[in-house]
Amino acid sequence: MDTDARYETAKRRAREMRWLETGKARVSHPKYGSVIVPHGSKIMALENATELWGRDLLEIIKEAEVWAVEPDAGPVVRPKEFDGQ
Repeated sequence: MDTDARYETAKRRAREMRWLETGKARVSHPKYGSVIVPHGSKIMALENATELWGRDLLEIIKEAEVWAVEPDAGPVVRPKEFDGQ
């Protein structure tokens, strides 16, 4: 396996791990609203929200707030390939 293939595999696994995390966080941004995403850390929640909003992490991180929420706080939003996981 060449370096590019290993890099892509590692990137895919990291993304899968982010989206399958069991914790929940609410990420709020003044321009893009609020979303509940899986999280294991604040940066993980920001990465997930950024992906959902289709924005650059550096754009979001400046003004976003991240709050851990209770398990019954609402549904987690995930990309289609992670629905039902």
